Amino acid sequence: MRAWEHIINAAMIGTGKPMPGNPEIPGDIAAIVDVIEAEELLDKESKYLQKAALIYNYRQCGFTPLQKHDLLLNKAEAETRQYCSDTAAGVLNTILHEDNLSLMELWLTNCSKSGLLALPNVLPVILDKAQKDAALQPLVIACSGNRGAWLSRLNPAWGYFSVLPDEELWQTGNPEQRTKVLANTRQNNAPQALEWLHQTWDQENAAAKAELLKALKINSGPDDLPWLESLLTEKGQKVKDEVMALLKQIPGSSIVRQYEDILSRSVMLKKEKAMLGMMTKISISLKLPASIDESIYKTGIEKLAGPKSGISDEQHVLYQLIGAVPPSFWEKQFEATPAQVVEYFDKYASMMTSALGNAISQFNANDWIPYLLNHDSFYPDFINKLPLPERDKYLLRSLNRGIPNVIHTALNCSQQWGTEFARVAMQQMANHPYEYNRAFFNRHIKLIPTEIISQLEKLEAKDINMQSAWGKNREHLIKLLGLKQQTLKAFNA
Repeated sequence: MRAWEHIINAAMIGTGKPMPGNPEIPGDIAAIVDVIEAEELLDKESKYLQKAALIYNYRQCGFTPLQKHDLLLNKAEAETRQYCSDTAAGVLNTILHEDNLSLMELWLTNCSKSGLLALPNVLPVILDKAQKDAALQPLVIACSGNRGAWLSRLNPAWGYFSVLPDEELWQTGNPEQRTKVLANTRQNNAPQALEWLHQTWDQENAAAKAELLKALKINSGPDDLPWLESLLTEKGQKVKDEVMALLKQIPGSSIVRQYEDILSRSVMLKKEKAMLGMMTKISISLKLPASIDESIYKTGIEKLAGPKSGISDEQHVLYQLIGAVPPSFWEKQFEATPAQVVEYFDKYASMMTSALGNAISQFNANDWIPYLLNHDSFYPDFINKLPLPERDKYLLRSLNRGIPNVIHTALNCSQQWGTEFARVAMQQMANHPYEYNRAFFNRHIKLIPTEIISQLEKLEAKDINMQSAWGKNREHLIKLLGLKQQTLKAFNA
């Protein structure tokens, strides 16, 4: 019996009771225990307490670890890149203290672009945070160097450092990993991704098929059509829905051609002579044929407009069809340029112009976008397809027109807002401080330019009852922008 266990048992059953086993007194203190036992003037209880004190203090001194001299030395390889500056490291420490993942991502992005590494003392913290946020993982790997890779082998939770080849992940990964690697491959090598999916298709269950098909939306094109058309006979409804969605975004598919056939007989540009032949009267005829293939209603086209729509069922069907064919169809149908097509719709079928805008987004017809920028409708999908100056003008013009949800659309911008749009947007946010609160600014600080700091003090909520709440939000926002500014300065961005 170990010495300390002997002491504990004696405390529970008493010193007068015989104790089983040998106390196994460590050799280092055995002589002292013998002296205590030999002391005739001490009773059993006193001897027990003295031995308990001795053994307790001996335990507190610790133990010599097991010595294994034949173990291989396990240490991180030397770094080949420089560490970030002390200034940059200090900013990261402050960001970690604030627990702001958006600013942490900004810091890591700039550190990675600069080819530098985070200091070793913060690696466990940032590795932990990336464990919970997959978007941070590539940046953390890039900024952790050899020491980060070494640390990751010591904690299974940091296993995201172990990057397998894409083909191996496709064959052996979990559903989430397989979907992600298929999407990445689709981005860089669309035919390869299609071939992989084709090879394993019969072994996938319905849920996996539906999820994997979503990756084919990336770089979809005519080469996908033969296989996708063959999947229209799939039994699972979710799978068929995904196939249908893919076919509807590829020009030349059977569904798109069916829509074009109906529109070629339904929407026609008419040019008639008027005023004794001196003028040309132009109009657009919008009328469905007397009979159309009812199967279009199985492809997602709604037959009825609904009582509150304000348009007829026929107009509702035509609106959907116009939004579901490539804009280039109208160049042939109207024998007109893109600019003329938009002008004709604006003048003679204005209710259908926004459907044309939907089609531009659906088929990525980006060269048509400039012709709709001054239109009354707002097209959220245009935002990240415009050059930055044009994007900010479009957002600012739409915001000043009072179009709803412009700010929420702008949150999807892939790059930072311009200063003027940010200023006008901030004024609206100041008037709604409970909607645009500190948590909101924590999430979206990357979009807000640091140049706005000098203008924030001038912005006040119009409602006096909101000014206190906005004041607190503004103070927090200025602090976040200060950290953002320090981050950019630290990496000379």
